[in-house]
Amino acid sequence: MAGITPLFDNLWNEYILWSFLVGGFTFIWLYHHSLWYRSDEDEEWDNKDAIEVGVFPKEYDNFKLEVTWTVIPFLLIVYLALISWGPLDAVWDSTEAGGYGDECADGEYSNLTWSQNDGRYIAECYHVIYIEAYQWGWNFDCLTLSVPDLCEVGTAIVDGTPAASLSLKQGEVYLAVMGSADVTHAPWFVSWGVKEDVLYSQGAVDRNGDGLSDNLMLTQNGEYDLSAPLGELGLTSVWLPADNVEDFLLLCTEYCGDNHAYMVALINVHS
Repeated sequence: MAGITPLFDNLWNEYILWSFLVGGFTFIWLYHHSLWYRSDEDEEWDNKDAIEVGVFPKEYDNFKLEVTWTVIPFLLIVYLALISWGPLDAVWDSTEAGGYGDECADGEYSNLTWSQNDGRYIAECYHVIYIEAYQWGWNFDCLTLSVPDLCEVGTAIVDGTPAASLSLKQGEVYLAVMGSADVTHAPWFVSWGVKEDVLYSQGAVDRNGDGLSDNLMLTQNGEYDLSAPLGELGLTSVWLPADNVEDFLLLCTEYCGDNHAYMVALINVHS
C-alpha cells in the first residue's frame, strides 16, 4: 500500500459514512411519509384541500424549510470538497509546492518518512523518471539516475507474455513524467492507488530520426534526460512514493484500441 493510499482510505470512509447518514435519513423520511399519508384500501379520500396532481398547495409553502433543504446539502458538499483536497494534492501537487523537497542530486536518496502531522509521506528530495504509453505497451526511462538500485528498466513475463518492467527502490519518491505516443491512455499503478490520463504528446514521436522520443535527449554523460522543462513538454506527472517492497501491475484504464486489455507492465519495488 502506497503512502498516499491511507489518505484515500480515510477519505473513502468519510464519504461512506456521509452516504449512509444522508441516504438513511432520506429513505426513512420517504418511507415514513409513504406509509403515514395513505388511505386504506377502497377508502374514499377526503380531498379537503382540493389537491391536484403536480400542483403544490401554496398555503403549505414553508420558506424556512426550503432554505434548510438548500443550505445544509450545500455546506456538506463544501465540506467534502475541502477534505478531498489533501489526498488529491498528495498525488498531483506541483514540484514547487513542497512535501518532497527538490529533485535529488546524483547519488542522493529521498529518505522517505511518514509525517503523522501531515497524514502523508514526506521526503528530502525526489527522482524524475519517464513513462511513455503507446498502443499497446509501455516504455520506461530512468533518465539521469546513475545509481542502479534507484531505477532499472527491463522485461518480465506477465501471464506468459513478455512485458516491460520498471524496478524502483523502497523508501524513495519518484516523479513520473508521462506522455502518450498515440491515443489517450490512463496509467494505473494498481497497488499505489494512482491513476491519471495521459494525452497524445507530439514529443512522444521520433520526428528527428534519432531513434528516441523527442521528449528525450542524450546528455554528455551518455544518459537520457527530458529535452525541455516539464511545463513546455505538455506532459502529465504524478508522485510515486515507493514505501513497500512488492510487485504489482501497471495497467491502462482508458480504452485505447483492440489490445487495451493486454497493455500491462510489471512494477517492482525492492529493498
